[in-house]
Amino acid sequence: MKSHTLSLSRWHKVAERLSRSYTEITQAARNTFINTQVNGFLGEAQVARLRDEAALQMIRLHRAFTLQDALANIRQAVGEANAKTGVSKELANYDALSRRHKYLESILAAQSSEMVNFDEMPQLPKQLVSEDRYDRSKGSVRVRMLDNEMVNSLRVEADELRIKVYALADRISDLNRERLSLDLSEDIAQAAGL
Repeated sequence: MKSHTLSLSRWHKVAERLSRSYTEITQAARNTFINTQVNGFLGEAQVARLRDEAALQMIRLHRAFTLQDALANIRQAVGEANAKTGVSKELANYDALSRRHKYLESILAAQSSEMVNFDEMPQLPKQLVSEDRYDRSKGSVRVRMLDNEMVNSLRVEADELRIKVYALADRISDLNRERLSLDLSEDIAQAAGL
């Protein structure tokens, strides 16, 4: 075992790498264990090769479980450090504000000059007729449900949210510079690229 001291953001990368390795190994083992097929018996050499492959995948599977245990330890340590530094709270706020910002931007981006304002509606015919009787959407127009004041209000709110999201992202980045020391075996460190 050797101690490794990295930033929290770097530990996240280590966890991603170990998780990816675990997934690759377990998928290969699963594929071998449940999808190996033969078209017939070709002799004892065939059986020996299949047994060797099964044994190899069993060794690799247990290695994957070792990776998974190390990954769990890293995630737990990073989670505790995140709670101590306040990153968890900031991430929750970041997620909420980012989602709200995306939602407002999607509404604002969908506003179109092709939409009909409420005051333009009396100029529409009583019944819009579609040339394609199977496509009802062609016999309708989109109504602009937001007036200019509402759109401007949402634009201001979206712009303010963007600034808050940027500030939170910077604060989270600064908090993720906190250093954490963990002991890893040489093979786990190597699998993580350390």
